[in-house]
Amino acid sequence: MKRVILLGAVISAASFSFAQQASDLHKPSAQQLVEKGQFDAVESPQFANPVQTTSPEKSSHGKYRSEVYDFVKVGNTFYDLQTNASVGRRTILHSDGTISAAWTFSGTSSTTWPDRGSAVNYYDGTNWGSMPTARTESVLRTGWPSIGELSDGTIYTIAHDAANGGLQMVRNSGKGMTDWSDDANKVVSNPDGNLIWNRTANIGDTMFTLVNFSAQADDDDVIIGGITNPTLYARSTDGGLTWTTPGLLPGYDSARYLDGGGDTYAIDVKGNTVAIVIGGRFKDVTLWKSTDRGDNWTRSIIDSFAIPRFEWGTTLIDPNNPVTCNDGALDVLIDNNNNVHVASGRVSYSDDDTTDDLARSGSFFHLYHWSENEPTWKIAGRLINMDGSKDVTTGADTYDITAETTNSMGADGNPANGLSYAARYGGTSISTHPSLSVDANNTIYVTWDAPIELTFNDYLANFRDVLITYSEDGGATWATTQNATQLRSKECVFACMTKVTNDFVHFIFQEDVHPGTNLQNSGTGNLHPNVENTIWYAAIPVEDLKDSMLGQNNLNVAPVTKEATVFVVSQNQPNPFNESTDVVIYLRAGSDLSVTVTDAMGKVVDVQEMGYRNAGNHKITIDGTNLTSGVYFFTLKTTDSEVTKKMQVVK
Repeated sequence: MKRVILLGAVISAASFSFAQQASDLHKPSAQQLVEKGQFDAVESPQFANPVQTTSPEKSSHGKYRSEVYDFVKVGNTFYDLQTNASVGRRTILHSDGTISAAWTFSGTSSTTWPDRGSAVNYYDGTNWGSMPTARTESVLRTGWPSIGELSDGTIYTIAHDAANGGLQMVRNSGKGMTDWSDDANKVVSNPDGNLIWNRTANIGDTMFTLVNFSAQADDDDVIIGGITNPTLYARSTDGGLTWTTPGLLPGYDSARYLDGGGDTYAIDVKGNTVAIVIGGRFKDVTLWKSTDRGDNWTRSIIDSFAIPRFEWGTTLIDPNNPVTCNDGALDVLIDNNNNVHVASGRVSYSDDDTTDDLARSGSFFHLYHWSENEPTWKIAGRLINMDGSKDVTTGADTYDITAETTNSMGADGNPANGLSYAARYGGTSISTHPSLSVDANNTIYVTWDAPIELTFNDYLANFRDVLITYSEDGGATWATTQNATQLRSKECVFACMTKVTNDFVHFIFQEDVHPGTNLQNSGTGNLHPNVENTIWYAAIPVEDLKDSMLGQNNLNVAPVTKEATVFVVSQNQPNPFNESTDVVIYLRAGSDLSVTVTDAMGKVVDVQEMGYRNAGNHKITIDGTNLTSGVYFFTLKTTDSEVTKKMQVVK
């Protein structure tokens, strides 16, 4: 019988109250019990602006799914830590509907990952290229790429030199090309220390980058403006050929910040506007906005940490009155009205201990949003209540998230607090790694990853899925959270959407067979073996998202019957073609699939059976070897739906 532990503490300040997770240093191992934590409406007097307690959802539905979704495989990597906090800019939706995507890659199972670097794949409108087998950089071992497109159409990646610091830029001759060439010199470097973990964006040939000094044990600390290992900013106006000297943003000083943090910052650009956010645990969230491509900046503290930085470490925090802050995993977006949006996970602390594990810190189950037009932190997305359980006293949702899921390694490099596993991603929260996007109607979308109830590995750590929601009113209200991946028996993390959404929400994510990462969570017992991870591409129709067709994948609830509607993500490629052509589709539900080919007069000339396909994305190959030159139509048919597109054969 499962023993239920309600973990909760209530904070009161004026009209503010919230239930949050506390900790039990002497609890039994989670092999003996599964911890059920109560955690619902979250709001705190430490926010720069009040948090709306309930964050009304635009729609409430009972369309619960229990099915498998498929995606398109675009790459792999043995190196599985894609970020320490914020995801960054790893995808581009080009103006013609094609997509470029980047990630940190290694093709070797060695835990030193000597071939680590940037991998790039390209979607030509229907087909992704061959999975990369080598990094784009020819010499340097790199990591943490940003990707962008310059005014002449070339694609660049910028990643850091893992051994010596500084950023290496490589370019090709255009999207989809593989002729990568390294810039002769590192584009951003500093003689005083290792600059790594970039976040780069560009407007034409004007480029902006954020970078942080390494705070690793074998690197000396660097102090600038009174800040230890600060986050620096640099700009290039000539496509990365020359850069300004990396320096502090105006108002980023030791009055509010004592140190920087790896990956605890994000950047977006649109038109002449640049938006930068810097956050981190025990820190403010500060927004810098420029409307003249970085010549001038306005600074706003949009989430103020409760304890002045110079008092941290000397001010004891009442365990019954924790303080909260962002978890450093942030994203920023400029919408079509030039308003800035920020998404973040949150954590809480009940004493002055700064360790990563949750034995002394709490973690928020939900994801939060702030924007200039809605300058109040709101719950944007909620953890999914898989079994519908409620606290009998308060009626609040309760969640089966185990201590192994929120635990991190102890000082000896092994699971802390007497537990057998640690799956926490650095210092991030339960809901973390947000990615923001906007469509032509100014609808805001956000993805993030979070653990899923009642889905455990052998050590009782919850697996994660990628969740998604949207707002059609600038963040005032948010739709019901849906589960975008629904794998449950695999770890789905680090989702990165294209900043622009069209008829489909486009994103990539990493799938691992173990919760956590090999780099952070393996320990001396090899609890997280170094296995090959998959990089997947997902294209979800906005129509289905807004009709709540994904659902929440709840257990113990019968799936609602839905038709196996077929969507074509884009035109077949190549087109015209000779032997065969490919098309990427999305199926609303699993179904047998066939392709019927007709000529220009409507005569059926070929029928190709594709067999049963799960819901989700698939790449379909149409065989044209028996077709003569001419114009044809192909019709994709499921049990409930069909869609027809034109194609051309040239022999």
